Amino acid sequence: MKTIALLIALLMVSLGLTGVVWPEGVMQLATYSFTATGLYVAAAVRIVLGGMLFFAATATRTPKTIRIIGLLILVAGIATALISAERAQSMKDWWFGHGPHLLRIAACIPLAVGIFLAWATISRRP
Repeated sequence: MKTIALLIALLMVSLGLTGVVWPEGVMQLATYSFTATGLYVAAAVRIVLGGMLFFAATATRTPKTIRIIGLLILVAGIATALISAERAQSMKDWWFGHGPHLLRIAACIPLAVGIFLAWATISRRP
C-alpha cells in the first residue's frame, strides 16, 4: 500500500513540476483532455487514483488527511465526468486566455500535495 501512495505522490510531484517549469507543454497536452473522450479518461484516472489513495492511507503517517485527499481526488473525478464537452471548452479557453503564469501558480497545488504525500508515505510514525 505504501508503494501505491508513493507512486501517486511521484505522479503528482511530476505533474506539478512540469506545470511550473514548462507550462506551455502542459497546455499543449491539456488540449487533448478537453475533448469528450479526454474528459472521461481524466475522470476515470482521478476516480481510480482517488480510490487507491483512500485505501492506501492506512499505511501512511497521516491516514485521515490522506483519506481526505483521496476523497477530494475521487470527487473531482466524478465532477469531471459530469462536465459537458462544451463547458470544458469554455474552461480551456479561460485557462489558455490567462497565459502560462496562472498555470504555473495552479501547478503548485499538485506539487505541494505530492510532496506532502511523499513525506507522509516515506517517513515513519513517531
